[in-house]
Amino acid sequence: MLGRVLGWLGLGGDDTEGADGEDLEWTDPDTEYGGDGPPRRYTCPECSATIEGVGPDQVTCPECHTAFKGVLAPDCAVCPDCGSRIDDFAFYPETRRDTEFAACSCGYRWESDPR
Repeated sequence: MLGRVLGWLGLGGDDTEGADGEDLEWTDPDTEYGGDGPPRRYTCPECSATIEGVGPDQVTCPECHTAFKGVLAPDCAVCPDCGSRIDDFAFYPETRRDTEFAACSCGYRWESDPR
């Protein structure tokens, strides 16, 4: 058991299978981890303007200059690889306790935390 754990952590052998033969390699090498992720696109609830922002920080509307401090949920994300709209996303603006992610049909995938 200890050998499997050390192997999984990269400190010992190369056994990455659990007791039932299930694969313990849970990371995807094509996934981009960490950082703020792809740009988010919002609709301002005050004036209906389109706002683009990155990360969970404050977003300010360019039209009415209303500042939203992490309380807006984005309408969509924009893929940094192909520039298309990403509808498969989960962003948590009020808390970073949960894993945030975004996945595009072109193969781009981002997660805030691989755990």
